[in-house]
Amino acid sequence: MKRFLGVLLVLVILALVAAGAAWWARGQYLTALVGPPRSTGDPWFQIEPGEGFGQVAVRLEREGWIERARLFRLEARYRGIDRKIVPGFYDHRSDESVLMLLERLGRGEVATVKVTIPEGWRLFQILPALAEATRHPLSEFEALANDESFLTRNNVPGPGLAGYLLPETYQIAIGASPERALRQLIIPGEEFWKQLEPRATALELDRAALWALASVIEAEAVLDIERRRISAVFWNRIRRGMKLESDPTVLFALGRPPGRLLYRDLEIDSPYNTYRYPGIPPGPICAPGKASLEAAVDPLPDCPDLFFVARGDGSHIFTRTLAAHNRAKREVRRKAK
Repeated sequence: MKRFLGVLLVLVILALVAAGAAWWARGQYLTALVGPPRSTGDPWFQIEPGEGFGQVAVRLEREGWIERARLFRLEARYRGIDRKIVPGFYDHRSDESVLMLLERLGRGEVATVKVTIPEGWRLFQILPALAEATRHPLSEFEALANDESFLTRNNVPGPGLAGYLLPETYQIAIGASPERALRQLIIPGEEFWKQLEPRATALELDRAALWALASVIEAEAVLDIERRRISAVFWNRIRRGMKLESDPTVLFALGRPPGRLLYRDLEIDSPYNTYRYPGIPPGPICAPGKASLEAAVDPLPDCPDLFFVARGDGSHIFTRTLAAHNRAKREVRRKAK
């Protein structure tokens, strides 16, 4: 009996030693730094949608990020992480331990890239920036921009997606689907509309009309101090039944970027030609920022102006009569010469 107990004691001690050694080896493994990536391309690791954690662990080992994929997979299972991973791109961090990488995969901290959408950008400028950031083909973004079901699902009043991507700086997930990336830019505008809706309704503007008017203000204004005054000019013309006569709307109808407008350009038959058709255009001509959206529902009070002409330095000359407006245009031309 004593001999049996002695053997049992030895076995218990050996088991404890083995367990301690295993625990120590586990700690050493988890605290080791992630290895350098073996691929010669970008230092990213992409997890594909539907990919199992076992596949991910094997590829991480093959790429040199980790050693012993089986231990990595077992640790993930022990922590309940193996079923939580989020598809996307993950950046390589040389100062990160294996455990930190595992936990980052569990949190779904996909790599992001900063994308800034300036005020006044058009859709043909925004979509390529998103395509480059997400690494998806531009054609996929263009298809969604013209997909009526996508616009309806995301409460975009239209016509089309143009103008409804709110200018801001965004952190876009590398590898994010085009639908997810576009929604990231659509939702802030929808939330801002909720703040503006009471004032817009008082002015008999729905969201499409507000965004359209704000986009014209955005295209005309350079100085923040002039936005509300430009808004007042447009509102004065609307209330008198006058045409807005805004050059940027004609350039939009022509499909041309901001620039010089010729007299023959004014003949284009388009609802966006505010020299031919009165009222607000049917949709935005560019992406208005929050300042222009605010100005559209808050024009400068007691402003009698009906005209303005650009000086060429970003500022405008505002006038009340056509005669004064024509004099202002002659003055601008004379100074330009």
